[in-house]
Amino acid sequence: MTKKNRPEAGPVALLGGTFDPVHYGHLRCADEAREKLGLKNLHLLPAGSPPHRGTPQATVRQRLDMLQLACGEFPQLEIDDRETRRNGPSYMSETLKELRTVLGKRPLMLLVGQDAANQLHTWHQWERLFEFAHIVILTRPDTPARYPPVLAEQVHPRLVSDVEKLFENAAGAVFHLGVESIDISSSGIKQIIRSGGSPTSMLPSAVLGYIVENRLYSIS
Repeated sequence: MTKKNRPEAGPVALLGGTFDPVHYGHLRCADEAREKLGLKNLHLLPAGSPPHRGTPQATVRQRLDMLQLACGEFPQLEIDDRETRRNGPSYMSETLKELRTVLGKRPLMLLVGQDAANQLHTWHQWERLFEFAHIVILTRPDTPARYPPVLAEQVHPRLVSDVEKLFENAAGAVFHLGVESIDISSSGIKQIIRSGGSPTSMLPSAVLGYIVENRLYSIS
């Protein structure tokens, strides 16, 4: 199947995160992946209550506001807020199950970084992820793939080397997609702000303006 022969009701791709705050590491990686996958749009999926990390410092509303401002600079990125509207932990398996009921047989792709992919077996009902979506692992030279045996048993038989294979079925494949390594982190941005600095080059100016205006992350 070639790109021009793909069905009009095309695939949906997601990149999840707390986005506390969203920065160019998230945005440029998402947009690069979108281009390499040949997609018109890609959805950013903010977690409401992330089960694998602490409570975000910014509120749900503030994180959604910052994402909206960031997407003004990256118009091919969209926001899916379904996890922020759901009570309880934001389990990805539940999110993908919900999306599968909406999408029918359309391909669904979940993008995860290699570091997260190495720990995929610790996620809630992790084996069901392959039932609902393709897993696109974003690889970088500084983060090797280290799958424990229980995870390797699921990943290796599903690996495909041709991106077009992701469009032939609704779910179940694993694809490694190389992306540029960008050394920016939300924790690093917070530390700069706490120390009185300004992370100007690390995130869109509109997002930084919002942080300053709302005195987020202990900014004075």
